Amino acid sequence: MSSSTKSTNMYDNYTERDSRTNLLSRNDFYQDITPLISDGKLVIKSLALMVIDIEGFDFILRTFGPTQRDTVIEQVSQRMQHTIGNEQTLYHITQDRFAFIFRDTNEAKVEQLVAELPQALRDPFKVSGVAYNLDCFVGISFFPDYASSVSELVRTAVFACDKARTADERYMHYEKHQDDKERERFYLLLDLEKALSNDSEIEVAYQPQINLGTGEIYGVEALCRWRHSNHGIIPPGHFLPFVERSPLMMPLTEKILRTTLKDTADWETLGFKGNLAVNLSTTLFSVPDMMDRLNRLLGDSAISPDRIHFEITETNVMDRLKHAIELLSEFRNSGYGIAIDDFGTGHSSLAYISDLPVDTIKIDMHFVQNMDKPWGRAIVGAAAALAENLNLTTCAEGIETEEQLKACEELGVTFGQGYLIGRPMFKAEFEGWLKTSLATGKTS
Repeated sequence: MSSSTKSTNMYDNYTERDSRTNLLSRNDFYQDITPLISDGKLVIKSLALMVIDIEGFDFILRTFGPTQRDTVIEQVSQRMQHTIGNEQTLYHITQDRFAFIFRDTNEAKVEQLVAELPQALRDPFKVSGVAYNLDCFVGISFFPDYASSVSELVRTAVFACDKARTADERYMHYEKHQDDKERERFYLLLDLEKALSNDSEIEVAYQPQINLGTGEIYGVEALCRWRHSNHGIIPPGHFLPFVERSPLMMPLTEKILRTTLKDTADWETLGFKGNLAVNLSTTLFSVPDMMDRLNRLLGDSAISPDRIHFEITETNVMDRLKHAIELLSEFRNSGYGIAIDDFGTGHSSLAYISDLPVDTIKIDMHFVQNMDKPWGRAIVGAAAALAENLNLTTCAEGIETEEQLKACEELGVTFGQGYLIGRPMFKAEFEGWLKTSLATGKTS
């Protein structure tokens, strides 16, 4: 039964509809919800908003075209409307998202309905005669509990919906502490911009890497640290994911590279001839002049290109494989080394590793620290054997015990790093470690 022939008059007041799906639009949604709030107060007893994100419409559009996509959208709306009941109005607010407005209801009732909604979409849909499954994520917010305006109610419901998708939960209520945490990280971008312009607060910690066969120092990995004037040391995981999606990633990378190249050159007077590993975010691959900017920095350095290794996260490389291969090949042709970081955690390791212009694969610490289990040892051994067959070197991350160090060496891993060998250290501390290591020939 199509939505245009439903035996209800709930849509009778609407004369303009989406001609493809016959559903109420975002404009209709705002037309209906705005009068329910006046001067930040409800004109009804209670108000809740549910936003539903449907995963799979894009695939149907790409594979079968817009007509089939619109047909499935209508089928989805019918199932949801049947679940929620005709006393509630369904709105199609974007291609992938729907919304329900709950008037004069309680939280328990909303909770019951939203729990039933994913079940309504559990059975597959027919697309050109083929059974196809869709998935949905639901976000819920209440007025005035979490919002003081229509705009804020929509924002908080969408926020909850996005959190549900990220957490792979069927539905989630808006949680203010999560929102506050993300806003805090966003505002940190403003502080980071000032720190970069003043060339202050951003520091580099160095973690040594050793040759497992000889025990000698092989190189160092440069790790970004932010010594915030008010918050102290901010962990990279607390700000880098946001920075990577901002224009600040390029100047931050330049800052780190400029600092590490100078420090590495200074350490030559101590006898250090090892390599420098610097993490390179693949989000920079979309910066048009990335290569020019990096080459200017690298060209001004006294460090030879073969001592500079760029570490790229495996999963991110696979997202844009062709473009990544082109850029990584350009680095290789210029003499720089390339390492794939966190090897084994991505979904395409074995399928594409032979195509990537890399020198080293870094075995993720999760496998290294589980070598006391048969599966952990097997994975580390397989990675080392694969690298050997492809004429690549390996570096085990996260070595924390003598047993792990010995096992990596036995399995043929080339290099290693971890707390057993040396924690990440700021420049002065690392120089002390380096002097001792070069003088005694011992690195741990």
